[in-house]
Amino acid sequence: MSRAPRVQRIAEWLIHAACRRLPADVRAERCREWAAELPAILDDQSIRPSFLRALRALTFCAGISRTTRKLSRFARAGSRRSRNSQWRTGATRTRPPDVAIRTVVGLAVWLVIVAGIVTLGRTLPGWLVTLGLPLAIGFDAFCLVDIARAAQVRYLPKWAWALICLIQTPGGGIMYMSIGHIGRPRPAPPGDAKP
Repeated sequence: MSRAPRVQRIAEWLIHAACRRLPADVRAERCREWAAELPAILDDQSIRPSFLRALRALTFCAGISRTTRKLSRFARAGSRRSRNSQWRTGATRTRPPDVAIRTVVGLAVWLVIVAGIVTLGRTLPGWLVTLGLPLAIGFDAFCLVDIARAAQVRYLPKWAWALICLIQTPGGGIMYMSIGHIGRPRPAPPGDAKP
């Protein structure tokens, strides 16, 4: 049995699983449309070796899965928007897995910085290490300005994030940027323009 049919069956299964999140009226059409792209991806001879074509097909399926997940969240959020728009004093909700991932990333960055400072403190003269202090203060100032300008933050009120940033330099700022910071809103897709 060749690799392409097996990969195609797996990719089609992933597309069908992702399409289950879509509304029933568009589910079958989108599923056929996206599954029709698979043979073109798997038969593209300009991509060598063949495992790269298989990887591209699976990446295509992963993108579809992410897209349908976002679309289903957007559809659910539309019906609950008024109830969930404000949580506690302007903080918005996110799903718990997002919090865990963001917390782990923030702690990892903080530990790398602390380990770097300790290592540099042992190998370099003390006056050279103190040059990092203005960088830490500058980063905290950046975080405080970001908190002041932000329309909303996650999980805690703005004043609590500012206090955390001031108490723990630079760990508070790292935790704010990884957990509490809400990025700029992404532009709406072209078809979503409201009249």
